[in-house]
Amino acid sequence: KVSVTSTGIGGPSASIAMEELSRCGADTFVRIGTCGGMQPEVKSGDIVIATGAIRMEGTSREYAPIEYPAVADFELLSACKESAKKQGFSWHMGIGRSHDCLYRDENPQIYEEWARRGVMASDMETASLYVVGRVRGVKTASILNVVAGCKSDVAEDIGRYADGEKLTALGEEHEILTAFEAFECLEHAKHEVDK
Repeated sequence: KVSVTSTGIGGPSASIAMEELSRCGADTFVRIGTCGGMQPEVKSGDIVIATGAIRMEGTSREYAPIEYPAVADFELLSACKESAKKQGFSWHMGIGRSHDCLYRDENPQIYEEWARRGVMASDMETASLYVVGRVRGVKTASILNVVAGCKSDVAEDIGRYADGEKLTALGEEHEILTAFEAFECLEHAKHEVDK
């Protein structure tokens, strides 16, 4: 059974939703949301499947020291990858960077520094969810819709997204379909094991 929940923006509200849903019996979580692309090949409307996330936000630090990795569940991550590939979507897989301040003055320099290290995307929730998921023993993955391209003006790109810009609207549809297909893949695999 799949449920859809809106968590609001940022790690604090996302982790609260995850904590409460897991207490209600949920054991598998796929975040679908927006991100900024940090590599030239990561374009608006693409999706990024985050293998792990750099913990530059505060929520995950309340659960574990900074040395603790923020990584997705491998089985769920693989299902997301296969789902995106099967449906022919424009997707990328790699490390994300989670932070707390969307309009920080130093963001261009910060993005450039992490992009040089191969980081694919930047969001505000993935690291928190990955750490909380590991600590609480539930599966997590994150599929991100690129709404701001590499080295673009974030405020401008967010405005286009809010206006329903065609590419980012398509990316939103693709991340939703990727998540649902991933759940179906997991369910199918579970039934095969049970036979």
